[in-house]
Amino acid sequence: MDDLLFDDPCLIFALRRESAPFLRLFPPQQRFPGGPGRARFCGPAWLTVLVIEAGVGAERARRAVDWALAAPPLENVAYRPKVVLSAGFGGALSEDLKVGDVVLATEVVGADGAVWPTTWPGDLPAGDWQPPLRRARVLTSPHLVATAEEKRTLAEKSGAAVVDMEAAAVAASCRRRGVPFGCVRAISDDCHTPLSPRLLACLDGGRVAPLSLLKAVATSPRLAGEMWRLARQTKHAADQLALALGELLTLTLPWGEDGR
Repeated sequence: MDDLLFDDPCLIFALRRESAPFLRLFPPQQRFPGGPGRARFCGPAWLTVLVIEAGVGAERARRAVDWALAAPPLENVAYRPKVVLSAGFGGALSEDLKVGDVVLATEVVGADGAVWPTTWPGDLPAGDWQPPLRRARVLTSPHLVATAEEKRTLAEKSGAAVVDMEAAAVAASCRRRGVPFGCVRAISDDCHTPLSPRLLACLDGGRVAPLSLLKAVATSPRLAGEMWRLARQTKHAADQLALALGELLTLTLPWGEDGR
């Protein structure tokens, strides 16, 4: 196992809604059993990545990355990723960011103030990136950030332009193991639009709790409109995220027999 190993990049998403458009570009080929969350090798043989859907929050992300970095075996061959990428949705803390914008983190800051510079991909190749990539600091929060006031406060305290719930946990584990780390976030909500308390109460770990939602909509029909807006925004964000990840992976990493 020391001489033969898999070193395909590892992408860690929280939700299937985040990963679904990417998986249409990089179709799943082989399941990797034994890990926390769904783990699959995806893409063609010359461009394979391991995609893990870990669930929402820092603890689930930490379990996923620690498993991936512990050299888990697949058919008696160890897996050791050449780079780990935290990917998914993010909320805008900056007025300059709109829904669908894609941010490539320069560094990630945790809720405790600890900062981890990203070590991948470094300088980007010159050219017209579609969608365009913004470079900014990403803040990891222990909870969903629902109000414009809280977003403004977090931006002032942290200097971050984007907030998520997982990247700091992934960054910390990669730093301890000396594995290159990157973070890409697609904006799913701007800094001005609040998430109503009633809708926030229907979200269970980043997923909709159906019974709670039905009760909430029955008593507040306008909530259905907010749900439709959120679904439309996250779909657009996921589509843009997939395109950005495809470009990043193909243009910044060595592939094929000469580069593996």
